[in-house]
Parts: sequence; C-alpha cells; structure tokens
Amino acid sequence: MSERRSDRWVSVLMSVLVHGAVIGLLGWGWWFFRRPAPAAQQLAIEARVIDAATLARLTAPPSPAPEPAPQPAPAPPPPDPAQLAAEQRAEQENQAQQQRQVQRERAEQQKAEQAKAEQERQAARAKTEAERKASEVAAKEARERKERQQTEAERRRREGELRAQMATEERVNAARGSAQQAEYKALIEARINRSWIRPATARAGIDCEVRVTQVPGGEVVGVQVTKCNGDAAVRESIEAAVYRASPLPLPPNPDLFDRNLVVNFTPND
Repeated sequence: MSERRSDRWVSVLMSVLVHGAVIGLLGWGWWFFRRPAPAAQQLAIEARVIDAATLARLTAPPSPAPEPAPQPAPAPPPPDPAQLAAEQRAEQENQAQQQRQVQRERAEQQKAEQAKAEQERQAARAKTEAERKASEVAAKEARERKERQQTEAERRRREGELRAQMATEERVNAARGSAQQAEYKALIEARINRSWIRPATARAGIDCEVRVTQVPGGEVVGVQVTKCNGDAAVRESIEAAVYRASPLPLPPNPDLFDRNLVVNFTPND
C-alpha cells in the first residue's frame, strides 16, 4: 500500500526539526568554546566567622536554572510541484495496479467457480443419463419378461384348448359311431316325416337327402334339399316340413349334437 500524503508531510516536518536542532546545538557549542575565558583575579583572603544557618545556606546546592523556552520549529520548505506530480502519478499507478490485481483475482475466482459449476452440471448429466439407461434397461427387461410370460401363457392356453378339442373330438367321434347316434338321427327323421304334408305330385318311393342347420336347442335356421327324386313341389314340401319340425329333438348325449345335420327323407307310402 502507498504512503499517504499526510504521513509523508509529517515525516518531512520531523526531519526538518531534527536537522534544525542538530544545527542549533552545533552553533551553540561553537560559540561557547570560542568565548575567551575571564582573567584570574587575586583576592585577598578575608576570614570571618559564620554561624550554622549561614553555613547551611552557603553549602546548599544551587537551584537549577530554568530551562530555555523551546524555539518554534522552522517552517517546512514549500513542496516541489514536480515531485508532487511524480508522487501523485506513482500513487495512481500503484492504485491502478492494485485494482488490476483485484480484477485478476476476481476473474480467476469467477473462472474457478464456473469450472466447478460446469463439473457439477456434467456430473449431474452423467448421473441422469446413467439413471435413464438403467431405467430403460429395467423397463426392457420387464417388457421382455412380460412378453415371455404372455407367450408361455398363450402357448399353454393353446395347448390346453388343443387337448380339450382333441378330447372332445375323440369323445364325439366315439359317440357318433355308437347306437345313440343312430337313435338320435332316427328321432329327427321321424319328426320331419310327421311334419310333412304330401303334395299332389308326389309319387311312391321318394328318397331325398336333406342338409339341416340348427343351433343349440334344436331350432332350425337353414334347410337345403340336395339329392331328391321328387319334383319341385316335393322339395318345397320337404323344406317346409323341416321348419315345422323345429325345434328338433335334443340328443340324449350332448356330444351327439351337430350343427350341420344330413338326414335322409324317405316317407312311408
């Protein structure tokens, strides 16, 4: 830090006072030693008797002489304008240098803080990215596990349905090849024969094949006469007879139910 101007003036003033005191002491010493010594006087010896009080006064030490009053310090010389200007420039340069140093320190501190903040942001981004990737991996594994579970469940379901279908088909085939199937089919044919109204053009020996579509419960939803030795009136009468026979008899065994039936229409003449 630069010395203040007031401190500098105090230093100059003290230096001037010290030099003035030294010069004054030297001058007083020179004047004192150059003064001629007074001539010696021969005194006649004169004795007298003195008492104790007078002796005490005479032997008492002399009182100290009063100290001389301090002389005023000489006025300091007027300051040199050139020196003041130089000192002022030096002080300004010192202040500017200090200000530049402070600015550099602030810039370095700000740069360090920015670098630290950037490192923290990068660390946060890296952490977020790692968490995102871990979440994606976990989600992918969960999806794949769920898909595997669904695929396995679907496979087991299809296998179960296939086994059930195969068992049903085996059971139905076994039932349809039995005597119950023939009895069930005879019941349907008898119901249709009883519902048939013989047309005038029908002749003896009618033999027709009829395809019947039914729903559970025996309700007829479709009739088609395929092979038949009768004329159109006979065909129409057979179709009407099937619809009149609806609902058809239910099978004694549910496995005997067939949505699409093929029956032979051979009325008794």
